[in-house]
Amino acid sequence: MQRRKALKNIGLSLGALTMSSAVVTLIQSCTEEKKVSWNPVFFSPDEADIVSKTLEVMIPKTPDVPGATDLNLAQFIDGYLDVISTEKEKTAFKAGVEQYLSTTLEKSGKNVSTDVREADIEKRVAHYFKADAEIKKKWNMEVAASKKEGAQLPSDDAVNFFVLNSLRNRGIEAFKVSKIIGEEVLAYDPIPGAQKGCIDLQEVSGGRAWSL
Repeated sequence: MQRRKALKNIGLSLGALTMSSAVVTLIQSCTEEKKVSWNPVFFSPDEADIVSKTLEVMIPKTPDVPGATDLNLAQFIDGYLDVISTEKEKTAFKAGVEQYLSTTLEKSGKNVSTDVREADIEKRVAHYFKADAEIKKKWNMEVAASKKEGAQLPSDDAVNFFVLNSLRNRGIEAFKVSKIIGEEVLAYDPIPGAQKGCIDLQEVSGGRAWSL
């Protein structure tokens, strides 16, 4: 019953990221640390495992760019929820992640998150992100409507779609402002010189966007 009640507020959880000094400090501390192991403070070990694997599928490592695991993006989201989010947001998103974990285990035929493989996650992510636009609209409307008094709970698909969207958006936001990406992946010049207009980006930065 508590989980059902929490899911009615799922649309209130993990909203737009406000870049306060506390959030930026949290991002930098998480994405710069090179930990062999990580003990989550908000997520359970199984939830942290499925969130980490899902973020890596959505923001994968390439030969030139670190991925979600390299940047500890799951660790950042775990810390953000624990330190920054309100109690209502925490309760709602916790219920959403529990629902996503439960559905993923069921659909992949696995019993525990550690048995879930990248291919299993890819299927779940594709099911939601490659869905027809009208279906996505329906899921979003279910989540929005569920906050009204007496409204029905959003479907499992609507909750899972919301959770995946939230993880992707929050992961991308943290990815873009991490120090490693800003200084080692994007074109970086802490003391820029004269401004030059109408110049080939390939010539000045190798085609990379500027981090500052």
